[in-house]
Amino acid sequence: MPQFIRAAGYKIYFWSNEKEEPIHFHATKGNPDKNDTKVWLLENGSFKLAHNKGRIPEKDLSKIFSTMQIYYSEYIEFWKTYMGNVKFYK
Repeated sequence: MPQFIRAAGYKIYFWSNEKEEPIHFHATKGNPDKNDTKVWLLENGSFKLAHNKGRIPEKDLSKIFSTMQIYYSEYIEFWKTYMGNVKFYK
């Protein structure tokens, strides 16, 4: 479970066994869990909420998206380090 950064008090990470999925990240305040909030990265540089099972408030999601926008390219490189390639959500 590679952790990228913390944003708005949330860990931003992905599970290393998700190689077949399009690039995304999960966010949690506590220990990572299968029900944490999941966000797809889109090829145009934006994000799409896959689900918010972690019940992150809208204002915190906005802060997370703003932070991840800054690190968009770096996150893609981080993903490639573990996953080898990048597929975007369509």
